[in-house]
Amino acid sequence: MIRDDALPAIPIAILRPGAPRRRTPAGGFWALALGLICALLLAAPVRAAVPDNEEVSEWKQSAQKEFIAGHYEEALPFFLKIAQKRPECQSRRYAVMMLATIYSDNVVDVKKAVKWNREFLKRYADSRQKPLFQEKLDKFAELEQQQGQEEAYKEYQKIKFANKGDAYLVKRYEALIKAHPDFKLKVDVQKEIAWAYDRMNKPHESVLAFQSISAPKTGHKLSSTDQIMAEADRRYDLMKTTGKWLAWAVMALLWGAVLMMKPWRRMDRGALRSIALWTGLWVLLSASRMPSFYKMEVEGYQYVIRDTVIYLLAAANLPVLVWLVLLTRAAPWQTRPKTLRVVAPLLTLVMTIASYYLFIVHHPNGPAIVDVFGVKYEYLLGEFRERVLR
Repeated sequence: MIRDDALPAIPIAILRPGAPRRRTPAGGFWALALGLICALLLAAPVRAAVPDNEEVSEWKQSAQKEFIAGHYEEALPFFLKIAQKRPECQSRRYAVMMLATIYSDNVVDVKKAVKWNREFLKRYADSRQKPLFQEKLDKFAELEQQQGQEEAYKEYQKIKFANKGDAYLVKRYEALIKAHPDFKLKVDVQKEIAWAYDRMNKPHESVLAFQSISAPKTGHKLSSTDQIMAEADRRYDLMKTTGKWLAWAVMALLWGAVLMMKPWRRMDRGALRSIALWTGLWVLLSASRMPSFYKMEVEGYQYVIRDTVIYLLAAANLPVLVWLVLLTRAAPWQTRPKTLRVVAPLLTLVMTIASYYLFIVHHPNGPAIVDVFGVKYEYLLGEFRERVLR
C-alpha cells in the first residue's frame, strides 16, 4: 500500500475521492505559468515584411531591366543588395528566387546556386515549389560529388540559353556528350537533342535520340510528354520512308496503267471540255470551303493554316482529275461501261489519297497538318452523326 507521505507533490484530494477539494500552492503556480505561456504564444504577432522603400524599388527595377536585356552579371549586384542589405523588405523573396535562378541557369556557380536555392526552399517556398527546389538541390549535390561535372554543367547551360537555333544546339550538345560521357545530366542533354531534331523536321534522328534514352541498358524511362513526341516522330518517320515510297509506287502504277491503255486515241473536244469542267468545279468547291480551313478550332484553340498550304493542297488534286478523264477515255472500257462505273470511283479515291499523302510527306510542316486535319475530321464526323441521329 502506498503511503500518503510518499507522494508529497500530488494533491491529497486526487488520492482520496471523499476528501474536500482544495488547490495546492504548487498546482496554482504551474497552472498560472501555463496560462501565461499560452497567452504570450497566441498574442505574439507574426512579423510581416516591410514594404519596399524608394531605394529598394530602384534596385529592383534596375535588376529587372538588366535581366530582361540578358545582362545577367549586371543584374546580380542589385539582387544581392536587396537580399543581403534589406532582409526585411517584401522584395527579398523575389530577389532570392532570382539569385537562385541566375546562379543555376545563367551565371552558373554551383555553390552559390546551392546557397540561394536552399535559402528560398527554407524561407519562402510554398507546397508547390518545394519539390522543384528540392530536386534542384539534389541535382547540384550530385554535380558536386564528381570532379569535372560543374564545368560540363556550365557548358550545358551556356548552350541551352545561347538562343542560336536548333542546328547549333544539336552540334554543341553532341560535342558535350562526347567530351563528357559520364555527365550526370546526360539524359537531359539527349532529350534536348531529340526535341531539337523534331523542331528541325528530322523525325528519324529524333526517334534515334529518344531510343538512346529509353534503351534497356540505360534504365531510363521517357516521360509521358516525351513518349507522345517519340510516337509522333516514329509515325512521321514511317510516313516519310515506307509510306512515301509506297505512295509513289501507287501513283506510278496507276499512271502507267492508264498510259498503257493509250487514252489519247479517243481524246476529243468533249474530253477537253470535261477536263476544263471538272477543274472549274473543283476550284469553285475549294474556294467555297477554304475560309473554313484558315482557322480551325482544335482542342480549344485556333490553329491557323497558311494560305499557301490550302492552295497547294487544293491544286494537288488537279492531276487526279486529268488522270480520271484519261481513264474514262481508255479503249478497254468501250465494251465494259459497267465495270468502269465501279472501278473509276475506287481508283480515283486511291489516287487522291496517294496525291494528298505525298503532298503532306514533302511539306515541311506535314506532321502538324496531319494532326490538325485528323482532329478536324473527327470533329466534323461527330457533328454529322449528331445531325443524323436527330
